[in-house]
Amino acid sequence: MRRAPPRRAATLALLALAAAPALLHAQANPPGDTTALGRPRPHLLRALAEVAGLNILINRVDCDLAHARDGEGRLWACVDPGVWSRNIRYGWAWDVDAFHTNMFLHPHHGAMYFNTARANGLDFWESAPFAFLGSLMWEYLGETERPSLNDLYNTGFGGIALGEVYHRLGALIRDDRRRGAGRVLRELAAFPVDPIGSLNRWAHGGFSRVGPNPPDRHPGTLGLVVQTGGRTASDSGATGRRTTPSILVDVAYGDPYRRAYDRPFDVFTVRMQVSPDAGGVNLLRVRGRLWAHELTDSTNDNRAILTVNQQFEYLHTAAYRFGGQSVEAGVVGGLGFFLGIDLRMEAFAEGVMLGAVDAPKEGGTGSERTYDFGPGVGGTLAASFLVRGRSLVSARGHWGYLHSVSGSPADHYVRNLGFELDIPVAREIALGGFAGWFRRHSSYHGHPGETASFPELRIYVSWQPNRGPPIWEEPR
Repeated sequence: MRRAPPRRAATLALLALAAAPALLHAQANPPGDTTALGRPRPHLLRALAEVAGLNILINRVDCDLAHARDGEGRLWACVDPGVWSRNIRYGWAWDVDAFHTNMFLHPHHGAMYFNTARANGLDFWESAPFAFLGSLMWEYLGETERPSLNDLYNTGFGGIALGEVYHRLGALIRDDRRRGAGRVLRELAAFPVDPIGSLNRWAHGGFSRVGPNPPDRHPGTLGLVVQTGGRTASDSGATGRRTTPSILVDVAYGDPYRRAYDRPFDVFTVRMQVSPDAGGVNLLRVRGRLWAHELTDSTNDNRAILTVNQQFEYLHTAAYRFGGQSVEAGVVGGLGFFLGIDLRMEAFAEGVMLGAVDAPKEGGTGSERTYDFGPGVGGTLAASFLVRGRSLVSARGHWGYLHSVSGSPADHYVRNLGFELDIPVAREIALGGFAGWFRRHSSYHGHPGETASFPELRIYVSWQPNRGPPIWEEPR
């Protein structure tokens, strides 16, 4: 029998219920709701209520959209107690969703769970369980499909890494001391970066309240590089060579050589590349410092810092697609010369908690999925030659191994090398080029192996506003 679409009134009532905790606390959250150290006072119950409300909101919207689009088709979000009981009884599975959904969208969903806690005054470690809690709630109660183990990993670990980055960037954009149009523009600009934090500020009066900024708002140094130009790439298949426009953004929040370790993600980097031939974002890499210890005297020109990073990576090339959540440990080193000339190097060993890589011939045997899931290991070597803080020549190499535990019986080996050259032509402008090479080899158990390669060349104009006055500097 055909199920009747959910009543709009019932849906609106559920949305109101989801929003009620925030609205009720709007009056209960006084202007001075901070600790003696100037940090936001934690609100654990409110954060838990917001995670539940977020899941209710998304579920009801998805269910209504599914009814409008599919009728009696795949109503995957229209759940009831019978579905919840079945999900609990049958337990975990590996899903067959699109690569982009599992490895890119789910971590961003997890970032919203994580930031419900960060927006309510909890610190990094206190907020981390919220990414998994929100995912568990959704997997068991939000879908008609069995709970997905890969979704729990990607939403949880990826949500922590992306969520902390978005939380800190949102705080950097906002400025609680400003008034008028400048204040409104900053609040609106922060919304796409940290929507959960912005909604909490609106509900609890922080959108317009004037006062001191959080004590850890500024990273000390902030590097920003925007590259725009053309990208030429070819692969080992039949598609041949393609030339498309490309935009790349690099953000370096904090400097490991200038900022002693204070708390997780006090130093992080983001690299994002957008090219039309890869469906939009074809590279997003986030690395955040979890812990660091100085191995040398911090006043020396020659430095070595033992570092542990959390990393999120999403890579889409013609040779392979790769995504994963990992933790890496290694050494960040620097050699200081004269006239502001520096050589910076890093070497890391990586443990991949869960990754995914293309397996087009055998991946997802018995289903439409063409990629494998599994844990793995890897390593990174990188070096940069800088003059007065500006990178002129840099090189990076990454090697990775992934053992499939869902999909085809296979072992996958990926590696990529990249070289970049920037030639300054003005105070904030440079001309540059990038040459890279990507390779994947898949060794299938009982079947012939497969190798794919992908050379890439980019020519670009680079804008580096950090060459002028620091954009993170407090106005005087």
